[in-house]
Amino acid sequence: MAWIFQRRVDMDDLTDDLRIRIHYKLERGQLPYDSPTKVSGRPATGETCAACDSAIGEGLVMECLVGAGGRTAWVRFHVLCFELWNDERRQPHKQTA
Repeated sequence: MAWIFQRRVDMDDLTDDLRIRIHYKLERGQLPYDSPTKVSGRPATGETCAACDSAIGEGLVMECLVGAGGRTAWVRFHVLCFELWNDERRQPHKQTA
């Protein structure tokens, strides 16, 4: 039972750390605030996650097309990182000039 509790605490800490990292990257323009115009998932083949900078070695890679006009780009995430980015980008933020 203690192992299950410890595992939950560790996952909560990981999620909090990822949220902080994503927030930092959003504020510095390293991740987009733009809403995705297209989202898809496919098996991962070692891409680098835009949120945590780790390789997406197993499972599903989430890809989303973001941007407007001629400034569109594909951004790739782990599933959890995608969910956290999508949540964080919707939070109120400071507008930069």
